[in-house]
Amino acid sequence: MKGRHLKLMRLLNRQQLLTARELAEACGVSLRTIQRDVLELEANGYPIYSERGAEGGYRVLPNRLLPPLALREQEAITLFLMLDWVGQIPDLPFGPLRGDLAEWYLHELPPDLEAKMDRLKGRVRFARPDTPPSPLTRDVLRLLEAEVKGEITYRTTSGRRTILMDPIGLTFERNRWYLLAQTDRGLRQYRVDRMEQVLPTTISSEQLTFEEAERQVKSGEQVTIRLEMTSLGERLLEGILPLNAQRTWSVPVTELPFLGRQLFGLGENVKVLEPSTLKEEILKQARDLLVSYDA
Repeated sequence: MKGRHLKLMRLLNRQQLLTARELAEACGVSLRTIQRDVLELEANGYPIYSERGAEGGYRVLPNRLLPPLALREQEAITLFLMLDWVGQIPDLPFGPLRGDLAEWYLHELPPDLEAKMDRLKGRVRFARPDTPPSPLTRDVLRLLEAEVKGEITYRTTSGRRTILMDPIGLTFERNRWYLLAQTDRGLRQYRVDRMEQVLPTTISSEQLTFEEAERQVKSGEQVTIRLEMTSLGERLLEGILPLNAQRTWSVPVTELPFLGRQLFGLGENVKVLEPSTLKEEILKQARDLLVSYDA
């Protein structure tokens, strides 16, 4: 496929009506050339719709089926293997792709390449995701698309909680679906399989991206927190700090008093290794609690 054809497809994929002259100017070719390119794309199955008249132009059809990509053999094999793995992840929020997309893609390829990849399927294996059912990923995605804040009913170790949050995005980590969101307690991460309900509100979202949320957290003076925890402690920590394999976080210094109260409530299941200021904060709370009982 010509590089100009790829540029033309990207222009048309913007879902707006473009005249032949606008396309020709964007691609740096004549009107006759762009009209010929459009005809070639249509002949190859690209779903272009043309509108005649002074206000007419070209656009692609909504909910279209796209033609196969122009890939080299090794690229086609790599893409198939990745699609095959993605198809094993349960509750993808983008529709019923599980087990279908890779096979559909495979059968659209030339017979010789299809046979080759059919043989390779039994020779390459990714770790199968051990993901608990997370049916509300679709509801979370709709919330992101609606660009509003939401209320989630969340199942914790101490019971159900209703949380008002501003969704930032879905992540798939350690074979689990998580929602990263901004709350009145700061940036928090929630497991989607522990959500029982997701409801939209009429409050507009700030529409933060992952990168913007991370920059926001890192603004101002930061301190590094390192924790040691039991498996129960790891679960209790959800909704307080976004989980990570290193069990190390960088948080604003101003959050330490509030974070200390939260960690103190987790008891012996979560132990602060550093910083010393956070350990002192928790020891102070323990002493104050003992004093209140002595009184």
